[in-house]
Amino acid sequence: MLGKRWLLALACFAAGTVVGCGAIIVSIEVNRMTSTDSFCTSCHSMAMLAADSAFIQSIHRSNAAGIVASCSACHIPKNNWWTETYTHVRQGLKDIIAENTHFSDSEIWEAQRTKRAQAVREEMHRQDSITCRSCHDTQAIHPASESGQKAHALLRTERMTCIDCHSNLVHAPARPR
Repeated sequence: MLGKRWLLALACFAAGTVVGCGAIIVSIEVNRMTSTDSFCTSCHSMAMLAADSAFIQSIHRSNAAGIVASCSACHIPKNNWWTETYTHVRQGLKDIIAENTHFSDSEIWEAQRTKRAQAVREEMHRQDSITCRSCHDTQAIHPASESGQKAHALLRTERMTCIDCHSNLVHAPARPR
Protein backbone atom coordinates (compact mmCIF):
# COMPACT_ATOMS: atom_id res chain seq x y z
CA MET A 1 0.00 0.00 0.00
CA LEU A 2 2.81 2.39 0.89
CA GLY A 3 4.51 1.68 -2.46
CA LYS A 4 1.37 2.69 -4.39
CA ARG A 5 1.19 6.02 -2.53
CA TRP A 6 4.80 6.81 -3.39
CA LEU A 7 4.16 5.87 -6.98
CA LEU A 8 1.07 8.11 -7.09
CA ALA A 9 3.02 11.00 -5.49
CA LEU A 10 5.84 10.54 -7.98
CA ALA A 11 3.38 10.47 -10.89
CA CYS A 12 1.69 13.67 -9.63
CA PHE A 13 5.09 15.36 -9.25
CA ALA A 14 6.13 14.32 -12.76
CA ALA A 15 2.82 15.50 -14.24
CA GLY A 16 3.11 18.83 -12.38
CA THR A 17 6.67 19.27 -13.66
CA VAL A 18 5.62 18.62 -17.26
CA VAL A 19 2.61 20.98 -16.99
CA GLY A 20 4.71 23.67 -15.25
CA CYS A 21 7.50 23.48 -17.83
CA GLY A 22 4.94 23.57 -20.62
CA ALA A 23 3.30 26.67 -19.11
CA ILE A 24 6.66 28.44 -18.86
CA ILE A 25 7.53 27.58 -22.47
CA VAL A 26 4.13 28.82 -23.68
CA SER A 27 4.45 32.05 -21.67
CA ILE A 28 7.93 32.68 -23.09
CA GLU A 29 6.53 32.34 -26.61
CA VAL A 30 3.54 34.58 -25.78
CA ASN A 31 5.94 37.17 -24.31
CA ARG A 32 7.99 37.05 -27.52
CA MET A 33 4.95 37.41 -29.80
CA THR A 34 3.47 40.28 -27.78
CA SER A 35 6.77 42.19 -27.70
CA THR A 36 6.79 43.12 -31.37
CA ASP A 37 6.13 46.65 -32.59
CA SER A 38 3.40 45.36 -34.89
CA PHE A 39 1.59 43.87 -31.90
CA CYS A 40 2.09 46.96 -29.75
CA THR A 41 0.76 49.31 -32.43
CA SER A 42 -2.21 47.14 -33.38
CA CYS A 43 -4.44 49.16 -31.01
CA HIS A 44 -5.85 52.46 -32.24
CA SER A 45 -4.26 54.64 -29.56
CA MET A 46 -0.83 53.04 -29.93
CA ALA A 47 -1.05 53.36 -33.73
CA MET A 48 -1.55 57.11 -33.18
CA LEU A 49 1.62 57.22 -31.07
CA ALA A 50 3.62 55.25 -33.64
CA ALA A 51 2.56 57.68 -36.37
CA ASP A 52 3.57 60.72 -34.30
CA SER A 53 6.51 62.62 -35.82
CA ALA A 54 8.20 63.00 -32.40
CA PHE A 55 8.23 59.20 -32.09
CA ILE A 56 9.40 58.55 -35.67
CA GLN A 57 12.22 61.11 -35.46
CA SER A 58 13.38 60.23 -31.93
CA ILE A 59 16.95 59.06 -31.38
CA HIS A 60 15.67 55.62 -30.34
CA ARG A 61 13.85 55.18 -33.66
CA SER A 62 16.02 57.13 -36.14
CA ASN A 63 19.76 57.36 -35.59
CA ALA A 64 23.02 57.14 -37.51
CA ALA A 65 23.76 53.64 -36.19
CA GLY A 66 20.51 52.31 -37.62
CA ILE A 67 19.53 50.77 -34.29
CA VAL A 68 15.80 50.87 -33.64
CA ALA A 69 14.57 50.28 -30.11
CA SER A 70 11.29 48.39 -30.08
CA CYS A 71 8.36 49.42 -27.88
CA SER A 72 9.07 46.48 -25.59
CA ALA A 73 12.77 47.38 -25.29
CA CYS A 74 11.71 50.43 -23.27
CA HIS A 75 8.42 49.30 -21.73
CA ILE A 76 8.96 45.61 -20.84
CA PRO A 77 11.80 44.71 -18.47
CA LYS A 78 13.44 41.49 -19.61
CA ASN A 79 15.75 40.91 -16.67
CA ASN A 80 13.89 37.73 -15.74
CA TRP A 81 10.97 35.61 -16.91
CA TRP A 82 8.71 36.43 -13.96
CA THR A 83 9.10 40.20 -14.25
CA GLU A 84 8.60 40.12 -18.01
CA THR A 85 5.49 37.95 -17.79
CA TYR A 86 4.01 39.93 -14.89
CA THR A 87 4.58 43.22 -16.72
CA HIS A 88 3.03 41.87 -19.92
CA VAL A 89 -0.09 40.69 -18.09
CA ARG A 90 -0.48 43.80 -15.89
CA GLN A 91 0.18 46.33 -18.65
CA GLY A 92 -1.77 44.32 -21.20
CA LEU A 93 -4.88 44.28 -19.04
CA LYS A 94 -4.56 48.02 -18.35
CA ASP A 95 -4.10 48.75 -22.06
CA ILE A 96 -7.06 46.60 -23.09
CA ILE A 97 -9.32 48.35 -20.60
CA ALA A 98 -8.05 51.80 -21.62
CA GLU A 99 -8.37 51.05 -25.32
CA ASN A 100 -11.91 49.78 -24.98
CA THR A 101 -13.17 52.47 -22.63
CA HIS A 102 -11.67 55.83 -23.43
CA PHE A 103 -8.27 56.02 -25.16
CA SER A 104 -9.56 55.35 -28.65
CA ASP A 105 -10.53 59.05 -28.85
CA SER A 106 -7.46 61.17 -29.69
CA GLU A 107 -8.69 64.16 -27.65
CA ILE A 108 -9.15 62.04 -24.52
CA TRP A 109 -5.77 60.39 -25.11
CA GLU A 110 -4.06 63.77 -25.44
CA ALA A 111 -5.70 64.97 -22.21
CA GLN A 112 -4.37 61.86 -20.40
CA ARG A 113 -0.93 61.75 -22.03
CA THR A 114 0.97 63.69 -19.35
CA LYS A 115 -0.56 61.59 -16.59
CA ARG A 116 0.28 58.36 -18.44
CA ALA A 117 3.84 59.56 -19.17
CA GLN A 118 4.35 60.31 -15.48
CA ALA A 119 3.09 56.85 -14.52
CA VAL A 120 5.61 55.27 -16.94
CA ARG A 121 8.41 57.45 -15.53
CA GLU A 122 7.53 56.42 -11.98
CA GLU A 123 7.49 52.75 -12.97
CA MET A 124 10.87 53.08 -14.70
CA HIS A 125 12.27 54.82 -11.61
CA ARG A 126 10.99 52.01 -9.35
CA GLN A 127 12.68 49.50 -11.67
CA ASP A 128 15.95 51.49 -11.65
CA SER A 129 15.58 52.08 -15.41
CA ILE A 130 16.31 48.39 -16.04
CA THR A 131 15.08 48.69 -19.62
CA CYS A 132 17.54 51.53 -20.31
CA ARG A 133 20.37 49.59 -18.71
CA SER A 134 19.64 46.53 -20.84
CA CYS A 135 21.02 48.48 -23.85
CA HIS A 136 23.14 51.22 -22.28
CA ASP A 137 26.17 50.47 -20.09
CA THR A 138 26.34 53.34 -17.60
CA GLN A 139 30.05 52.62 -17.02
CA ALA A 140 30.73 53.19 -20.72
CA ILE A 141 28.87 56.51 -20.98
CA HIS A 142 31.18 59.52 -20.71
CA PRO A 143 29.21 62.75 -21.13
CA ALA A 144 31.13 65.71 -22.55
CA SER A 145 29.60 68.31 -20.23
CA GLU A 146 30.58 68.70 -16.59
CA SER A 147 26.93 68.60 -15.49
CA GLY A 148 26.44 65.36 -17.46
CA GLN A 149 29.52 63.85 -15.82
CA LYS A 150 28.24 64.79 -12.35
CA ALA A 151 24.78 63.42 -13.10
CA HIS A 152 26.18 60.11 -14.34
CA ALA A 153 28.41 59.86 -11.25
CA LEU A 154 25.19 59.99 -9.18
CA LEU A 155 23.98 56.82 -10.93
CA ARG A 156 26.63 54.92 -9.00
CA THR A 157 26.34 56.67 -5.64
CA GLU A 158 22.75 57.74 -5.03
CA ARG A 159 19.24 56.59 -5.81
CA MET A 160 19.29 58.29 -9.21
CA THR A 161 18.30 56.48 -12.35
CA CYS A 162 18.26 57.21 -16.08
CA ILE A 163 14.64 58.37 -16.30
CA ASP A 164 15.24 61.06 -13.64
CA CYS A 165 17.10 63.14 -16.25
CA HIS A 166 16.29 61.49 -19.57
CA SER A 167 12.58 61.85 -20.24
CA ASN A 168 10.76 62.78 -23.44
CA LEU A 169 13.32 60.87 -25.50
CA VAL A 170 10.91 59.01 -27.74
CA HIS A 171 7.35 60.30 -27.45
CA ALA A 172 6.01 63.82 -27.85
CA PRO A 173 7.08 65.93 -24.87
CA ALA A 174 5.00 65.58 -21.73
CA ARG A 175 6.13 67.81 -18.96
CA PRO A 176 7.20 66.09 -15.73
CA ARG A 177 5.24 66.84 -12.59
